[in-house]
Amino acid sequence: MHAFLLTATRVLLAAFLLGGCVVVAGQSFALATGDRGLMEMFGTSVTDAVCVVAGGAGLCSFLLLYTPEGRRTDAPDDQR
Repeated sequence: MHAFLLTATRVLLAAFLLGGCVVVAGQSFALATGDRGLMEMFGTSVTDAVCVVAGGAGLCSFLLLYTPEGRRTDAPDDQR
């Protein structure tokens, strides 16, 4: 389970960062061209999808703490 959550966290984090870059690039392009529809699309639909991916990455990284491997590696030395 730990390996799956770690892989999912990494994939979702990469997708979140790439999606953020797409939102910024898309809104910058829309601002430069003056296209209101494109600006709204990147500000609502695309941003909503990126936020869902970011939430999934956060949830997976949080759940990593509850795996046996996560408990072993994240515990302070005096609590092992």
